[in-house]
Amino acid sequence: MCISQLNYFCILLQVKRKYLIIVSASFPYGLKEPFLETELKHHALHFDKIYLLVPKIPKDQSHHFNFTLPQNVIVAQFLYTIGFWERLMGIRFLFSFVFWKEISIVRNNYRLNLNRNIVKTILSTLIRADHFAVQLKKFLKVNRIPFHRTTCYTYWCNEYSLGIGNLRRKYTIAGAFSRVHNWDLYFERAPNHYLPLRSRIFKRLDAVFPVSQQTKQYILKKVPNTDADKLIVSYLGVEKIGEVRPEKRGKTLKILSLAFLGKIKRIDLLIAALEQLEDFDVEWHHIGKGNDHLDIKQYAFNRLFNKANIKYVLTGDISKKEVYEYLNNHHFDALVNTSSYEGVPVSMMEALSFSIPIIGTNVGGVAEIIDNEKNGFLLSSDPEPDEIIDRLKQLYAMSEEDYLMMRQQAYNTWQSRFNAESNYSELIYNMVQMSKNYQS
Repeated sequence: MCISQLNYFCILLQVKRKYLIIVSASFPYGLKEPFLETELKHHALHFDKIYLLVPKIPKDQSHHFNFTLPQNVIVAQFLYTIGFWERLMGIRFLFSFVFWKEISIVRNNYRLNLNRNIVKTILSTLIRADHFAVQLKKFLKVNRIPFHRTTCYTYWCNEYSLGIGNLRRKYTIAGAFSRVHNWDLYFERAPNHYLPLRSRIFKRLDAVFPVSQQTKQYILKKVPNTDADKLIVSYLGVEKIGEVRPEKRGKTLKILSLAFLGKIKRIDLLIAALEQLEDFDVEWHHIGKGNDHLDIKQYAFNRLFNKANIKYVLTGDISKKEVYEYLNNHHFDALVNTSSYEGVPVSMMEALSFSIPIIGTNVGGVAEIIDNEKNGFLLSSDPEPDEIIDRLKQLYAMSEEDYLMMRQQAYNTWQSRFNAESNYSELIYNMVQMSKNYQS
């Protein structure tokens, strides 16, 4: 939906002197969740004051902000650790209706074999949700933040989402919302193939914002009795950071991968494809680090060190600002993504805004980004190296006219689907419309 200027102005009037609580995983500390920085700018235009709540940072980690925050954003930390007495008191949940209801869902709906780990996960989630709700209630009262003028919003769907849902049931807060992305969505990625209390979380919140149509359909299929009207698809977005760049290709095909180095990103698959490629020269840049950084570095060296037609650069972790500078200062013919799981990758949106075509696996919401052979190439969900090679060859063999058209289509996709201004304005509009207590 496109928000008109009139509706946009109405939002400004409606949410004047209202408060927003956002719960993140680590932002603004570290380098994770960089896409929240852009979204936060838009929230800051509409709310009088925003409180960004983050789990308490250990003393041995940096307490330096790595992102720029609007002036009306206040960062506060809350306790993640559960004390002995809280764990002991949490035993009461073993005798609660919600616990046994979830046990029934695990057995009858998810068709999982009940085991000790699943029981512990359910119990831990209930305890942590209650623990967070108590802290949030105290935080609001101590800071004299009026409940009925406060919207609570978790950036990931987890125990904190249940916590604000529980608070919503007991107190008249304006609204309770959550996003759902990737690791907080797919049961297949979770230990024991189980994500706890999803049915209860969705019932307790006013709305949930899946980041893609595929995400919404997955929830409706996986989680029993979910109200489809509560699931409002809300794409992430990036600001206008690039432009249409009608750059011609050189004799060397220049490709980029931009991802955390974990097993699900399957960077080894891209390396295997480059190892087998003989037809032309390729220069590959990778931005991002992670748990498998040293393994991938060694793997790339072992496979590519004697390949005269392949050059590669492993940049490691850099800030979002540095990523944009890197994209601005280098020409890339394509961004390549080989992930086995995705939500809707922000890295693809960023590349599109620089008119860089995408080659990506058909997982998660990637098919909602890539229009095959128009703004890039859609791989199968589990490609062999030969499939990647074929797409690289197809890109390299394109006429200059077709290639420049693909770059234009890439930019047009960002502008029409993943423009931060329109996407986040729509998100805020939906939150405001559903926060009925603002009228009091």
